[in-house]
Amino acid sequence: MTERTQLKEFLQKAEETLEVAQKALDDAHRVQPGDPSEYSHAQLQLEEISDELDALIHAATPEQRYELTRTQQQIRQLQNHMILKQ
Repeated sequence: MTERTQLKEFLQKAEETLEVAQKALDDAHRVQPGDPSEYSHAQLQLEEISDELDALIHAATPEQRYELTRTQQQIRQLQNHMILKQ
């Protein structure tokens, strides 16, 4: 699949995307929601990282697949929360 450093870099990118999207979701739950375009952008970023993750999972070793699948579950869970919020 990929080298260990590439996998770590991707997982860091996924974590940063999750943090941005979670902030947008938290802002949307407030009495005065955040910028709607920021919310939409966060959803788009989650979709893009999810697509990249799908491709990586198919090429991953069994050891790498476990960690990638956990990250994929986090992304999908946040996507579902964001969809339900709308």
